[in-house]
Amino acid sequence: MREKDIIFQIIDSCDDALRDVFLRRMEAAVRLTDLEGELEDTYEHSREKAVLEHVTAGLSPELTVKATSLWQTLMRMSRGRQYRYYVQHRPDLVLPHEADRIDTFKRDGIVLCPADMARTVSAALGMEVRPCHSISATIDALLSDEGDYAALIVNSFYDTEWLYSMIYQQPIYINSFIPLPDGRMLAVFSKHLFIDDSNSIVSVAFSIRMDRYGDLAQTLATFAEAKLSVEYFRVKTDNIDYDDQQKINIVFAELSGSITALDTRAAFLQLQRELSFFRVIGYRVSY
Repeated sequence: MREKDIIFQIIDSCDDALRDVFLRRMEAAVRLTDLEGELEDTYEHSREKAVLEHVTAGLSPELTVKATSLWQTLMRMSRGRQYRYYVQHRPDLVLPHEADRIDTFKRDGIVLCPADMARTVSAALGMEVRPCHSISATIDALLSDEGDYAALIVNSFYDTEWLYSMIYQQPIYINSFIPLPDGRMLAVFSKHLFIDDSNSIVSVAFSIRMDRYGDLAQTLATFAEAKLSVEYFRVKTDNIDYDDQQKINIVFAELSGSITALDTRAAFLQLQRELSFFRVIGYRVSY
């Protein structure tokens, strides 16, 4: 037998062993959740740190990086299985964005918008418009319940960072983007999240630690495993806590998928519990 064939056999045996251990780890995670019944201790940073120190002890710098990435992924996936099991067996569970859920987007009520956009907004929506003197005044008026909706014009989907930056920490959701005749988009938002079967784009905002490699990759992997495709994302350079020592930045992402699917709900529960900031900021139809 050639040496190459022997090496392939060794790799195959390693794959078999890894598969068996992987299945045992995933099953143990479910059993642990079933025993505890709650998720308070699902994520413990100190335990994760201890595990990483143990598995990387004595490894070369190169293999330490690779082993850290592998075990971070394994631990995240184990916790993800726990969150999924928890969501699946807790029909009374209500995620933060689900508390603001409304099932139908109705074109009635008062729409707030800057005065210079009023004519365009009225023509596009066919609704009563109440002008405000600025963009920030429009958002403040919506937060004060002076209107049912707010509307702002953006140049395109790629010109939304300024808008998301203004609303991601507010109890406001993007409800739709409506194409305008001149090629721009009309963003309509409210204090409610409209969950409709025709919607397929979920907008989220979440934090990442810029001084710690792998945070963004692990979050994006969580989306992928929940069958959420990343359509677009942008990292906000301003610090979420305005503390340069923390180096915590915010990411805005557009995800294609169902917000009501079991995998999505489990992924969002996991990210809400494990990231320093995670929030759904919109759900809309795709154009």
